[in-house]
Amino acid sequence: MSRLSYSAVIATRNRPEALALSLPLILGQSRAPAQMIVVDSSPDTEANRAIITSAEAAFGRTVTYIISPPSSSVQRNIGLAEVTEPVVLFPDDDSLLHPGVMEEIMATYERDEGGLIGGVCAAEADTAPEGALASARYEMTLGDRIRKPVAATRFRLERALVPEPFLRAGRRLARNHPRPDWIDGERHVEVEFMTGFRMSFRTELIRRHGFDETLGRYALFEDTDASFKILKSHLLVGARRAQIYHYKAPAKRDGGFSMGAMQILNRAYVLAQDAERDAAMRRQLRRFSRYKIAQYGAAATSGAQFAKDRLRGARAAMNHVDVLMGCPSDAVSGTYLAARRALGLDP
Repeated sequence: MSRLSYSAVIATRNRPEALALSLPLILGQSRAPAQMIVVDSSPDTEANRAIITSAEAAFGRTVTYIISPPSSSVQRNIGLAEVTEPVVLFPDDDSLLHPGVMEEIMATYERDEGGLIGGVCAAEADTAPEGALASARYEMTLGDRIRKPVAATRFRLERALVPEPFLRAGRRLARNHPRPDWIDGERHVEVEFMTGFRMSFRTELIRRHGFDETLGRYALFEDTDASFKILKSHLLVGARRAQIYHYKAPAKRDGGFSMGAMQILNRAYVLAQDAERDAAMRRQLRRFSRYKIAQYGAAATSGAQFAKDRLRGARAAMNHVDVLMGCPSDAVSGTYLAARRALGLDP
């Protein structure tokens, strides 16, 4: 069994308080990255430069620091272009790695002697690593703190009553590949797609596709799109003993209207690009989109402007779902960009 090395790429913007927590936990792994890359799109880079200098001194490591235009997809692609190792980890700047995470993830790749696995993700931890928040200079919002413990229950209910169409798409893509017998459902599980704050890939595979810059500055569901592109040729696996805590930074990345519109529009775009667009998939997408709008409608009764704008954006984006799902494959990207323009979303 050959021992592999990995690179880690963090895309960050205006969140030095988060980077100050996450970067040392990556560099301090018992199996540390052979290459650490930070791609920063902050208008003022002074705080992040100071954090990186401090981390380099503390761990005796060099961190490659790159200034980039804003867009998580653009930033990840810029970092990916610099990667030298056979595996690449893409944590968010607010991903807090528990000890031993990378031992588990890399052991999974090393066990895959047949080369069937294209990506490995960690499990989402319920708590932060011990002592990790002692120096924290921010707190998660009350809403995020409430949602985190109920997320698993909500996910189970949604899966039973209003399934996320990404799950269907991922299962359909994965069914075409052989499954290693060591994926036992306990230490390792197959996954339909990977969430951005805890994903890794074989470098040669993710380089073939990169991250879709068409998705705009916030790039919602770029992680799902990348997962599906890998699933067309390889399996995705979750390493359940690898734990990453998502200590979400409180700042909103975009306005309410944009966030609501992208939840509906970007999901349709990713499915139109990567999934079988049969009648069953279209029905499931429409049903799930209506469910999200109902969720946003309930939240909007609070009177909060963000919630009201999010509902308005989601409703406006529904007008474009059927068009996207019905257009020819070679017109999906152009149709999506036209919809973004019509909705007034960023280029």
